[in-house]
This record gives sequence, C-alpha cells and structure tokens, in this order.
Amino acid sequence: MRVKKYVVATMPEAMSQIRQELGKDAVIISTKEIKAGGFLGMFNKKMIEVTAAVDDAPVQAAPAASVQAAGASSARQQPPVVPVSHARSAYAGRTEAATVVKSPASPTEQGNAAIPDRLVRESQPSKLALEENEDFLIAPTSRKAAVEEDAAAASSVRHTSDEDWKVELKEVKAMVKSMMMLNEQDAWPASAKTLAQRLKDQGVRSDLVYQLMTPVLELFRKEGNDTPTIQQLKPPLAEQMRKRLQQHRKLGLTIETKIVYFAGPTGVGKTTTIAKLAADQMFHHQRNVGFITSDTYRIAAVEQLRTYASILNAPLEVVTSPNDLQRAVSALQTHDLILMDTAGRNYRNPLHVNELSSLLKPLPGSEMFLVLSLTSKTEDMASIIKQFPEGSIDRIVFTKLDETDSFGSILNLTEITDIPFSYVTCGQNVPDDIQGFDPSEMVKQLLGDQAS
Repeated sequence: MRVKKYVVATMPEAMSQIRQELGKDAVIISTKEIKAGGFLGMFNKKMIEVTAAVDDAPVQAAPAASVQAAGASSARQQPPVVPVSHARSAYAGRTEAATVVKSPASPTEQGNAAIPDRLVRESQPSKLALEENEDFLIAPTSRKAAVEEDAAAASSVRHTSDEDWKVELKEVKAMVKSMMMLNEQDAWPASAKTLAQRLKDQGVRSDLVYQLMTPVLELFRKEGNDTPTIQQLKPPLAEQMRKRLQQHRKLGLTIETKIVYFAGPTGVGKTTTIAKLAADQMFHHQRNVGFITSDTYRIAAVEQLRTYASILNAPLEVVTSPNDLQRAVSALQTHDLILMDTAGRNYRNPLHVNELSSLLKPLPGSEMFLVLSLTSKTEDMASIIKQFPEGSIDRIVFTKLDETDSFGSILNLTEITDIPFSYVTCGQNVPDDIQGFDPSEMVKQLLGDQAS
C-alpha cells in the first residue's frame, strides 16, 4: 500500500491531486486542520492535511456466481462506499474513519472484479467512530449536493484564513504604531511629558493622550517654539479636550420626551438619580411626573422609590411584565413625564440585556438612559455599552463624581461610543446633587492644578 499526505487549501484540491497521483481506488485515511507558511510565526494560513492511501496489490477476478453472491451480501452488510467527489471534508482537526475512494460498482463491473476485502474492512468504521463522525460518513445523495458542500467548505476555509490574516495584520500595525508613539513621546519636551503623565494618571489611554498632545505640540513647532512651557501648553490642550467632550454632550429633556427608562449595573445609584431628575423637572420645569419601577429583585427597592414618590407627591406603579408596563403607562398617561426604574443587573451578561429588552418596548417619546458609575474602569463601562443593541441607548448618566479622583474614563468613552453624555451626579442629596454634563468642568477635573 502507498500512503501519501497532501497539504492543501480546500478538499476539492486534495481530491483532484489524489485522483491524479493515486488513482480512483485511493482511500482517504484522515483529514485535519493545520497552520502552514507565515513569517516569524505570523501570517500563517489555515490548511488541510489529507492522508490518502492506495492498495497496489492486483485485484483477482472472481467467478460470476460468487461475485453476484458477494454483491447481494454487500448490499445487506456493507455501508455505502463514498467516492472521492462525494467525500465530505472534516475541518475540526479529528482523524476520520477511512473512506474508500472507489465509485460504487455497476452490475457489469461487479462481474469483472470484486472490491478487496481489506479495503472493505477498512471502510467499515467502529460503532464509536460512527457516533462521533456520523456527519462525515453519510454519503451525499447526489453529485450536485457533494459539489455544493465542498464549495461551501472551501469558501469557509478561505474566509477563515482571510479573517486570521486581517487580525494578525491589525495586531502588527497596532504594535508598530505603539512603538512609533513611544519614540515620539520620548522626544517631547518636559512640559508636555508632565501634562501627558497627569492625563495617564487620570486613566486616559496612552494613545488618546498622544492624539490630544500631538497637534498642540505641532502648533508650537510651526511657530518656532520646540520647548513650550506648561502654562503655554495648557490652554490649547484643554481646548482639544473640551471640543472632544462637547461633541458628546446632550443636555436636558425635551418636551417631546414622555418616558425615560433607566438601566445600569447594580449599585450605581439609579433610584437616587431618578429622584433627583424628577425633582429637577418638577421644580425647575414645572412638569407633572409619575414613577414606574420593575426593580422587584432588590429588597426594599420598591419602598425606596415609593418614599421619594411620596415626598414629591407623585404616583408610583409597580410592574413585573411587559403587559404590566402597558397598564402602568396607561395609568400615568395624563402625566407630562414618566420615569421608570429597572433592576440593577450585570449587564455584561447578554441574558440580562435580553431580559431588559423584552420588558422595555420602545414607545413613542421614550428614551433609554444608561447609568454608569465613575468609580468603574473604562473597560467595564465599554463592555456594558457593547452588550446593548446599537441605537438602544439614548444617553449616558455618570454617577459618583464625588467618590473618585480619576475621570479619564469619560474621555476614553469618546473613542468607544457616540452615545451622548447628559447628566453627572455628585452626592446623595435630592434634588441638589445632579447637574448637566459640563465639558469645561470635566477638563478642569482631568488636568487638576495643571489647568489653573
């Protein structure tokens, strides 16, 4: 028996080479996925390693009567023999049961030759192999189906290889860009390094610091000043940051907004924020406000909002299902504004996002506010935002401004999302400790004493 391995991109390519070199009686012993080529471990492509074999022993002719008997017995006992053109590719890296590459014999061919017993035995997989590789062993019902399956598999392999190549190329570009940024920052004047370090200490990402500082330094270089002082750098740098934050600012609730849903992870202060915003709308905008809550998970959560509702002399509806929500909205339809509290959940879990989405249906005049704590890391905030379907969140409210000295996450989010920032809360006092998002004030917080 001759055994040979082929490393190819697609199964059709492998079958073509097997036919040409080993003939139509070849046996596909195994297939598995490998990585080949590349440079220094990068840019390698996914390939398929196919092991095939053929029996060089001459086939003995059998008497016609015994051939007919063997044919009848084979029809009862042997599994279908799979031709090369019908063999399915196995890309999961498993060793497949051997498959005979011989086309089913016609009655005339059966009269001339018999299939070698050893190949027949090899073509019969064990019960375990049948269970594990059933999808591979079942022969397609037609040549057209087989060709379509091979073409689809080949396309999938090419697509996967292209995606891997793109990911690796992106990683290389990011590495080169990072090295270039580090080299350039080493050449920055001491004043620029001081301001840059302040922003990094605030949690601003290094690449964003580079984006902000580079045009400022370029401005001074054009004026012939390669070593500007901190006092000279502060105003244009602060303006760069202010403009970036200003593009993400959206203040106030318009008269068209009738319902505001509040969502957010546990412990960010949603209920207190709702009470603050309700008081602001009632006292400063003379709007008639009603409350809805679906936070039946947390002990005393309903009572907390009921207390605020009682103080503000506003009605409260409790809901537990989408049908309940329709009922509650109808009960409060005469009010100018409805504010709805939801249970604090781990919204990095898509199941909790789906649960919320099934409850909160987008109604005319409704908005979704995502409440995030400034004590959270940028990565955590970004992870929560990405779990929500695009366009489902209308604004972001930041809480606990008074509980942190690091505000870089706000600046980082301008690179991650286009969702506007509306409010910032800075304490437990209702209704005082809430204010509209102010880019200039946030720049002062970020630069600290350096902004004075």
